Amino acid sequence: MERILSAAFASILAFSVQAQTTDLVVFSDDGTKFTLIVDGDVKNEAPATRVVATGIRTETPVMMVKFEDAAIPPVKQNAYLELGKEYTMMLTTNKKGARVLRPTGEAALGTAAKAEPAKPAKPTEFDDAPATTTTVVQEVAVPADEVITTTTVIEEGDPDMDGENVNINMGVNGVNFNMSVNAGSTGSSTTTTRTTTTTTTTRSSSSSSTTAPTKPVIDTKPKPIEPEVYNMPGYSGRVGCGWPMSASEFADVKKSIESKSFEDSKMTLAKQVGSNRCFTVDQVKGLMSVFSFEDSKLDIAKFAYDRTFDIDNYYKVNDAFTFESSIDDLNEYIQSR
Repeated sequence: MERILSAAFASILAFSVQAQTTDLVVFSDDGTKFTLIVDGDVKNEAPATRVVATGIRTETPVMMVKFEDAAIPPVKQNAYLELGKEYTMMLTTNKKGARVLRPTGEAALGTAAKAEPAKPAKPTEFDDAPATTTTVVQEVAVPADEVITTTTVIEEGDPDMDGENVNINMGVNGVNFNMSVNAGSTGSSTTTTRTTTTTTTTRSSSSSSTTAPTKPVIDTKPKPIEPEVYNMPGYSGRVGCGWPMSASEFADVKKSIESKSFEDSKMTLAKQVGSNRCFTVDQVKGLMSVFSFEDSKLDIAKFAYDRTFDIDNYYKVNDAFTFESSIDDLNEYIQSR
């Protein structure tokens, strides 16, 4: 029993000493990973976005933050931390663009440590206690048609404890302390706990399906511009070409042809100009009048036939011939088209 009481007083003394320390929680507001050093003591082995530092024994510790990104300058800052409390500080950027530590709150000592997940104890070779099984199933939805299911199995066992239970209630500096100790006739016994964690990840197809909304089809191809249709007053027959020359344009063409001295030169120019133009029957007759020889008139009449708008009026060009044989020759040409 004296041994049990001694252990109880030792625990109470440790608790009293713990109350003379400070805990510090530091986190970065933008997810930047860092290493926290307090009074030369490195508090985290690997860079992290949140670090919990416990057991700080000075009220004015010197804090240093070194970033995982070496390009970011380290932060060194003093603070006043009252013993027996837990303080939270945010690693942020001030208006000048410099990184600083800003206090964001305080809580009871050990609050952050209690929030940390318990680490499983390592099994020992003497641990043969029966185990109980706890299964935790967590299902997380992922994009597309997959669901990831994570199953964690925790096995814990306590050996049978036989003996007498002794409850000790004591107070230190206004703080109540309650301890329960199991003791047998030959002395105290210890409790051994075994924790085994197994994680299994499976993938299964989700039954839901998502149909993408149908987007309207927009035709971006340029639409052809419908050409304007020339309407000749009083004419309703067949059309040989799209749009005949205007009166002023034909007058310029005729004047240019008439300026040539030789018949061959006039013919060459007439065919050159007329190859990509459209005539009326009256314009064809005017073009024929430029030539002096009957053969030239017949040649230009045949050339202009496929380039005339009011083609059903083509019989009117016969008035430009001097001989009947020229009319017959042109008619045979038209019939053969």
